[in-house]
Amino acid sequence: MPLLLGEPGTVYTVRRVSGNEKDRHYLESLGFIVGAEVTIISKFSGYVLVNIKGARIGISGHMAKRIII
Repeated sequence: MPLLLGEPGTVYTVRRVSGNEKDRHYLESLGFIVGAEVTIISKFSGYVLVNIKGARIGISGHMAKRIII
């Protein structure tokens, strides 16, 4: 399921990062690699705030759809 559909407060594991090469590289540089644990902190106005590798990161819903958990 895409990260965008996950529930806040839940810990998920990244299973796959899809999209074109540029988007995948960008997400991987933020820490969204296969096997990484990600916690959804909140969702608001089409954005998702997550905690990954000890950092809080806000990503757009468009990018969150590319992260499969």
